[in-house]
Amino acid sequence: MPGDMLSTREVAKYLGIHEKQVYRLLRQGRLPGTRVTGRWIFSRRLVQEWIESCSREALRSERQRETATPEVEPHHLIIAGSDDLLLQILVREFNRRHPAMLATSAVLGSLAGLEGVRERRAHVAGIHLLDPPSGEYNRPLVAAAFAHRRAFLVTLAHRQEGLILPHGNPRRVRSFADVVRLRLRLATREPGTGVRVLVDHLLSGHKLGRRGLPGYETPLYTHLEVATAVAEGRADVGVGTLPPARSLGLEFVHLTWERYDLLSTDEAFYRKPTQAFFEMVKSSWLRQLIAKMPGYDARETGLLTVVQPDG
Repeated sequence: MPGDMLSTREVAKYLGIHEKQVYRLLRQGRLPGTRVTGRWIFSRRLVQEWIESCSREALRSERQRETATPEVEPHHLIIAGSDDLLLQILVREFNRRHPAMLATSAVLGSLAGLEGVRERRAHVAGIHLLDPPSGEYNRPLVAAAFAHRRAFLVTLAHRQEGLILPHGNPRRVRSFADVVRLRLRLATREPGTGVRVLVDHLLSGHKLGRRGLPGYETPLYTHLEVATAVAEGRADVGVGTLPPARSLGLEFVHLTWERYDLLSTDEAFYRKPTQAFFEMVKSSWLRQLIAKMPGYDARETGLLTVVQPDG
């Protein structure tokens, strides 16, 4: 076809597609063409402009996908982070009381939960991260992670971390120093968890080093798995919370009280499901429940700490 004009066969060759695809694009109104005496003709210039327009639109869509915040149903509350029995009970009760909403939780460890909130993949994270230099839980590490955004910490409870030991404590373990001295097989959590941070801090005070205890390199993923390893004789000692030890008839030696907080940010804190969830954290129902649970203390339950960004 002379000059600037193309036939359907020529435009198909020009675009590198089958001629049937040209007709499909015409029916969809996407390809610029003109029908003259029963035949389609195309301006080479207009086809080239159409190609360039499609390329720009594809690039713009790709950039939007890369920068967009993942869309989440407005009734859905995503919770990630540390393994905790009280939090599991709270999530179940939330779903019972609020059938029009949905709370889901994933046990990923404290640091992974923090990252999930920072990257907007979760609305709330359960964390218990010791800052060894200050001896404080959660706030210092949250302040560092959210240096340019405001964050909120709502205390769920204080809970005991301790040594989980076989029934009767046959090795007469009274402290973590005994674990090191006796080189006991250790059951502990995976890197990035609050328990592993605590264990690494305790080991730093001994020349043995982090990898000096058998079992250190074999991570477990919940407190119940740690207690089960001790109950089954696969480990001589574990570090975890009191309820799993009690449930399996094991001994427990107290190490420390830690503050377990729920982390959120401006983007998620004021959503309806998040506010409904934190209202339950402040409720008398939860305090009454904590009073019945061994290894938990409600002295700061519901306390809100606002972590302001730098500058």
